[in-house]
Amino acid sequence: MKRAVSLLFIILSLLAFKNFAFAQPEVNACYNFHKAGDYRRAIEAGKRAVQKYPNNIDAHHCLGRSYRMVGEFKLALEHLKKAESLASDEKDLMRIYNQIGMIYDDIGYLDDALLYYSRSLSLARDLGNKSMQASVLNNIALIYRYKGELDKALGYFEESLRLQTDEKEKAITYNNIALIYEDKGDYQRAVEYFQKAIETSERYGYYHGVSIMKLNLGDTYRKMKDYEKAEKYILEGLRGVKKVGDKYWEATGYQYLGWLYRDKGDKKTAKAYLTRAYNLYKSIGAEGKAKEVLSDIRKLEKKR
Repeated sequence: MKRAVSLLFIILSLLAFKNFAFAQPEVNACYNFHKAGDYRRAIEAGKRAVQKYPNNIDAHHCLGRSYRMVGEFKLALEHLKKAESLASDEKDLMRIYNQIGMIYDDIGYLDDALLYYSRSLSLARDLGNKSMQASVLNNIALIYRYKGELDKALGYFEESLRLQTDEKEKAITYNNIALIYEDKGDYQRAVEYFQKAIETSERYGYYHGVSIMKLNLGDTYRKMKDYEKAEKYILEGLRGVKKVGDKYWEATGYQYLGWLYRDKGDKKTAKAYLTRAYNLYKSIGAEGKAKEVLSDIRKLEKKR
């Protein structure tokens, strides 16, 4: 199944970071690099912060988030779990629970993801935080989509959309609604929502998200058998995610190219791209996705 995008991905400055300067310059540097989309430098700053302040919740939080953004899920989970153990403030726990849920979602542990999302949503409702409620509802919708409950997923996405007031936040939900329509086989409606998501993201300078959405749009064109547009958008998206060092979506781009060449009848090139996707998924601990790609490779080999 094609990968959707977690809403908290886009609202970094609104939800993920506290609105004050940290006393520790290393922690400050980590958050500033993260906000700028320079995740590798954020990781280096985060490592220094954790080494110098091993019991600082913000150091582990920022480092864990930064690892997740480049697809290093095992390390991301390690540091966010540490942040969870250090947290006592409900606002911090609300955000950390959602982050941990997204990591479990990324690696395919859907029941664990749903557990953490539910904890985050409960706190968001208690705190009256509508933006966070929208974020978590979106992420819960993703779980139901993966479980095949499409109408239930669409309902959660629409509820999330109603709570959102910022157009930047809506771009992610447009992307995810597009995936529901694609799952239903309504490809034209899916393309319309992907294009709306891309246009909104470009308007607000969310270029990492634009790249992810182009990957998804390209794969939709593959299903429509418009292979020229499919390759165009997949390659554009792949260049963008590689530029920011996002290994997860880089692997997804190779997977999409593998499917594209398989459908075009070029099994040799398809296998080469699927193998690259498999190796990259394995290297970042995305075991569920690795198994999915391995199954595709074996099917190709049987056809040959």
